[in-house]
Amino acid sequence: MKFTRIKFFSAISILSLSVASFGTSGYAKSHSTITNMEQLPFDLIEEVEVMDYQVKDDEMISEGRDFTSTINLEQNEITYVDIENNTVSIVLDDTELEYVENNDGTIIYKNEEEGYTVENQLLDGGFRQMFTIESESSPKKFKIDVTLDEGSSLMEKDGLYFVENSEGEIIFNIGKAWAVDSEGNFVETSFTKEGNSLYQTINYTGSNYPLTADPLFCSDTIDNTATKWDSSYASGKGTLSVVTRTCAKVYLTTNWTLGPSVLSVVSQSSLMKDMWAEVKADASFKAHVKSSQEGRIKDQFVCHAVNPTTIYKSSWNLEPWRPDKSLALTYKDLCNPK
Repeated sequence: MKFTRIKFFSAISILSLSVASFGTSGYAKSHSTITNMEQLPFDLIEEVEVMDYQVKDDEMISEGRDFTSTINLEQNEITYVDIENNTVSIVLDDTELEYVENNDGTIIYKNEEEGYTVENQLLDGGFRQMFTIESESSPKKFKIDVTLDEGSSLMEKDGLYFVENSEGEIIFNIGKAWAVDSEGNFVETSFTKEGNSLYQTINYTGSNYPLTADPLFCSDTIDNTATKWDSSYASGKGTLSVVTRTCAKVYLTTNWTLGPSVLSVVSQSSLMKDMWAEVKADASFKAHVKSSQEGRIKDQFVCHAVNPTTIYKSSWNLEPWRPDKSLALTYKDLCNPK
């Protein structure tokens, strides 16, 4: 696994973008002030932790405790199987793509004639495809064919896309479509679906090439094995250190940056609901959080998910002994209500 540099802005600079927009209802309004990657405390392209593959014959294989991922190099097909044996495979609908190995050992797919490349990247908790669109004449609409387990379907609700199994459970969350130009400016892009095919369209008329776009698939959200209760924290008061998967952090970032409001993350995102269910199911949570304290713990948890200064922390520390305030006041206290 390779680790990447994460940069952090001061809390004051981020709060100038976010807390100022908080209304009396406790939810943030539009985040239209975010127009460039430099306004984020981390770079969604360069500063995301990516896991390594082993190349064997015509396949790239990566195995972890909670997943197995295989890329068929000849067909540009990535298959991801999680710990519960949920499976999703995606392949680009382009027979002209050929894989090439870069000088740094990474493998990308390239269409020389049409001028674009795509790199399959494995993240902790899921995977993504990084599209690089080289010029004005390059295609700006891509078809991604999704192959699913029998009974599963590609779904859309309130502008969010996900994979649902035959029992109605969401097993893969798809991050919001985003794209940037060569200067880091976010450009208009969106997903549409036809059957089990997903289309990403980038609407761009400028000249700052190349463009970069990112379809993201997340399966697992919380690392329950790494989540622990730290009894030494705050002179023995303790804290629940929740470890969030990289894929979930990227998903939340794109929702915070590109979504209509924080409200969409809190109330609409199936990923957020899955994350909270995973936290509540954790043995440390059950052992140290009383039912009467769940509300304040949830507010602290949601605060970490919607605050760009905390999303990328190595662990989200939640304390049941802190005062029970509203979500808005918890946010204004930088997720540590006093």
